Parts: sequence; structure tokens; C-alpha cells
Amino acid sequence: MFILFENLTQKQADLCALILSSSGLSYRIQKIRTGWNVWVDASHYNRALESVELYFRENRNARPEFGEKNIEIRKDTIISGIIVSIIILLWYILAQNADDAKEIVNRFGASAVKILDGEYYRSVTALMLHKDEVHLAGNMTGLFIFGTAVCSVTGWGIGWLMVLVSGMAGNMINAFMYESAHVSIGASTAVFGAIGILAGYQGSQIKRNSRPLKSAWVPMACGLALLGLLGSGGVEVDIMAHLFGFFCGILLGILYVLAIKKKPGKFFQWASAAAAMGIVFYAWSAG
Repeated sequence: MFILFENLTQKQADLCALILSSSGLSYRIQKIRTGWNVWVDASHYNRALESVELYFRENRNARPEFGEKNIEIRKDTIISGIIVSIIILLWYILAQNADDAKEIVNRFGASAVKILDGEYYRSVTALMLHKDEVHLAGNMTGLFIFGTAVCSVTGWGIGWLMVLVSGMAGNMINAFMYESAHVSIGASTAVFGAIGILAGYQGSQIKRNSRPLKSAWVPMACGLALLGLLGSGGVEVDIMAHLFGFFCGILLGILYVLAIKKKPGKFFQWASAAAAMGIVFYAWSAG
């Protein structure tokens, strides 16, 4: 079964149960610490959602505000953000203390020419390399804020996997665009990927929550504003990599909403975290 609505009041849950019963749909009401959840069969999810929306279109004055799911920032999400930040910090220290820091950038930076030659691992390793402490601090802060925000929606394992994939995809598309001796480093592509995931997720909720269609442009506009504000800070900023990371994130956010009806459980979170760690380990080993 899939969760149709989460964290409802008892009155809202009773009303939802009445609507589903009158539509001949099976359901289950679950009492949790923060309220009531309404579950329906996976095969009836879309029909159940349409029945509820139809009822409130015909009875506009009776509509309670329970279309949106409450998002809770859990302790494990915060801990995962701290762990990712520590890993980025430790990797910077190791790279700076190496015999030849410039050689590390040459071997693992997102070189467009090398990526086009098949060294795709660079699109991952480049995310963990930073020019200086200011560059590092900005990306650590961005990853923690926006990465944990993504994880609060998707769960900590799937969230960080999506952030990693958006950054990796952004670097690869950037390389195919330049097709030259262009090299970039830094986790900022993943940071903008996380912003894009949030924008894609929010934009995809418009139809589900019956908001005006023009509201779908709000998260997109906010993301582009942040891109302009944070992504054009100097001549060395790779604005195109940021842009590609952002749009890859939007695509991932939309795909998540379309494919996932409820936040996956612990098994999928751990499996996704293992996949993310596997990608990083393989990338560094391949170099």
C-alpha cells in the first residue's frame, strides 16, 4: 500500500475515509505520533487522489488544508549532512598535504578533454577537490543546507545519491559542451544539483496539490535566482557547470515525484548510500 496523505488531524482523516468509502476504494488509517496517515492500494493511488480532489472541487468551502505532506528534518538527516561535510573537509586536507597538489587536480579534475577520452570518473572526483579554504567553506555550507533539505524530502540515502548523480551528470554535460582544455573542480555543481532537485520536486507537486499552474514557476525562479546570486561570483566560477547541475537536479526531482509514491524505508536508504559510496570509491580507484 502507498501513503495517500500524511500527518492529518483526526477530522481530516475521517473525512478522507468517508470520501474513499463512498468511492468504493479500500484504505487504511494509521495513527502515528504526529497525526494520522491514510494508506491506499498501490493500484488505486491515482483513482483515490482523483476522488478526493473531485470532492473538494465540488465542495470548495469544505476543503481542509491537507494536500501537502509535512516535511520533518530528522536526526539521521542532520548526521548524514555532517558526515558528508567532514568527508569533503578531510579530502581537502589530504589533497593539500600531498606532495604535488597540482598533480592531483591534473589527475582527478573535471578535464573536458580527458572526460571525452573516456575518463568519466573525473566527473565524480572533481566534486571533492577545492581550490582554497574559501572555496571549500562555501561548498561545505551549500551541501549541508541544500543537501539535507533534499534528504528531508527523499530520505538521507536516496537524497545524497541524487545530489551526487546531479553533480556528476552536470560535470559530464559540461565537458561535452566545452570539448576543450577546460578543467573544473569543486562540489558546487552538486550544490546546484541539490537546489535543482528541490525545485523539480516542488514544481511537480503543483498538480498533486491543486495549486494554480503559475505557481510551478516559483521554485524554478528561486533556483535560477540563487544560481545567478551564488554562481557568478568571479571569472573562475564555472557558471555552465552550475547551470547543468541545476537542470540535472530538476530532472531528478521530477523523476523522483513520478516514480516514488512515498519516502522509501531504511533498506533503500542504506542501499542508496552504499551505491553513492561505491560510485565515489570506484571513481577514485579508476584514477
